[in-house]
This record gives sequence, structure tokens and C-alpha cells, in this order.
Amino acid sequence: MDRRKFLVLSGATVTTIGGCQWSNPFDQRDRIRIAGLLGAIPSKVVNQFESASQKKLEFKAENLPSKLWQELQNYSSNPKDKAPHLVSIGDSWLDQAIAQSLIQPITPNLLEKIPKWQKLSPLWQQSVTRNDQVWGIPYRWGATAIAYRSDKLKFEITQWADLWRPELKLKLTLPDDAREVIGLVLKKMGLRDQPENLVERPDLLVKLTQELKSLNAQVLTYSSDNYLQSLLADDTLAAVGWTSDMFKAQRTNPNLKVVIPQDGTLLWSDIWVIPKGEVAIAAMEWINFCLTPAIAAQITSLTDAVSASSELEQVPASVKADPIKFFSQDILAKSELMSPLPPSTLTQYKDIWTKLRSGTL
Repeated sequence: MDRRKFLVLSGATVTTIGGCQWSNPFDQRDRIRIAGLLGAIPSKVVNQFESASQKKLEFKAENLPSKLWQELQNYSSNPKDKAPHLVSIGDSWLDQAIAQSLIQPITPNLLEKIPKWQKLSPLWQQSVTRNDQVWGIPYRWGATAIAYRSDKLKFEITQWADLWRPELKLKLTLPDDAREVIGLVLKKMGLRDQPENLVERPDLLVKLTQELKSLNAQVLTYSSDNYLQSLLADDTLAAVGWTSDMFKAQRTNPNLKVVIPQDGTLLWSDIWVIPKGEVAIAAMEWINFCLTPAIAAQITSLTDAVSASSELEQVPASVKADPIKFFSQDILAKSELMSPLPPSTLTQYKDIWTKLRSGTL
């Protein structure tokens, strides 16, 4: 289990990644090569793009974001292999990709080919901008959420503080992820995910440490992959994870309730980036196509996340009524993206996390 669910893509020129080679027998000079996530793009969208643009697209899909990250690194270390023109990565990998020179910025002349970029929310524009350079284009998003067994718990979970209740002692699964866990504790404390330097706030550091230790006493296991399996197997009663994982699990398990905490949450996005190497102007058409109202509606309605497009008028009312995908504006206003941490804060997070997991905090 990952935060993206498996969905088989069908249709022309869609294959599964099996290494860095692009083995399509047709002439690739006229083809747009894209490496993306299984299930992130409805299968028929590839055919719709080819029909509308009169361009051929070779879409190779991988079912784990981590595998796409590995592929992006492989393209850089094997320059003789033909890299895709676009790769989908999670926003948490963006700064690493920039630091490792795996990708190149989307220059102003390329942005001109993506008119829907100007219509994106400033939240998404700022999330991919570093030193006035744009490094990717968000195309879908989701949130960190809590799933729990409504048939086993005698209370409703509505906020992060509920995870500290005695009924959940050793019945909780948390992500094996320092930013997510420390972030939710900070949210519970009424703070932002990225607080001021903890060294300069010893009172805050003491409070954060206390909250983490008491939360750790609730945890049966830390997992970023199998957290829903343990929940459905009755090993745990609540789990923190991602809406994209929880969305379909809830549809097939009526006793599984999913909530976005009232005190706000952390947001994530998937973004298109350009690997180092050849730039295909036509690939910008694909990015723009993904953000058009009709395709944004399909991504939102037919997959486990919400399009980053601000033009969602064509999304059916029944989908907009879903509280997992479209939670209240009040909660959204209290939520935030996991922005890059300063080196000093990142070091503090790593030190706290290492001590927490080793039992020495």
C-alpha cells in the first residue's frame, strides 16, 4: 500500500516501467515520452490528448512514487539512456531533485506554452518556485488524514488531539516519516508545520518533545505502506496516512471512516518535472492539457486525488460533496504544504526523530 492506489491504465502507448529503456518500436522523434503514476491519470486521457493534439504520446507508468524517483535518478546516472520528456514526482522530492541536478527549470518561454499555469492558485505556484524559477507544475493534490474503525471506537475522531485518547493506546499507526509526525504534533499544538528555530525556543522544544513522547506511547507501529492493512485486520483502530490511499479503501470498507482534522492538515501534490536533457516543447501541451477544465474534472472524478486546476466547474456535484476530496474552506485555510525546512531546523527534526524511534527522546 502506498499513498497512491493501483489502477491499470489502458489505451494506446501506455506501458509499465521496466527500466530506463523506451522500447516502443515506432519512431520516437515525434513522440512525447512521459513517466507517470498508475492511477493518477484516467486511462482515456492519453487517447484524448493524442486526438486533440495530433501528437503521439508514450506513457510509461509506475505504481509507486518511490519507483519514479529511482527512475529519475537512473536517467541522470545513465545519460546514454533516452530519458522521458516529463516525469511525475511527489512534491517532497522536488528540492532533492533540484539539489542533485536531476531536473531543469521550466523557463519563461516554456511557461508561455502552459497558459493554465497563470490560472493556478498562488499556493501551487509558490510551491514549485525557487529563487524566481519554476521547477515543476502541480497537477493533482491530496492531504494527510486520519482513518479509523467506526465499528470499534465509541467516539468520533475530529481533531489531532483525539489520537492521544486512552482508547487508542497501542492501537495507532503513524507514518514512518518525521515531517508528517512532527507536523501533526505541531498542528495539535496550534502551530505551523515549519515553526521558528527550535534552538531559539527551548520552551517550544520541551513542549514538542513531551507531546511526541506521549503520542509515541499510543503507537503500535510506524508504517508508510501497510497502515491500512493493520487497521482493517483489527490490529489497530486508527491510522494516519494519505487521502489517496484512504479514498478507495473507504468505498469497500463501510466501517472505515476518514476525517480531515478540524485543526488543519498537511497537503501534498504530484508535479510534472523536466529531467535534465532534451526539452520537448510539445510536452508543455500535455501539462496544459491536464489542467484544462474537462481533464481536471476527469482527474478529480475518476482518480483518488483532486486536480490542481482552479477551474473545476465541470466536476459533478456528487464528487464535490465528498468530504475527503473537498473538505471545508475553514479546514483548508488552516492547512499548509510541507515547505522546505532550513538546514538548522531539518537537523533538529532528524535528531528528534532518531531519538523518538530509538526510545531515547
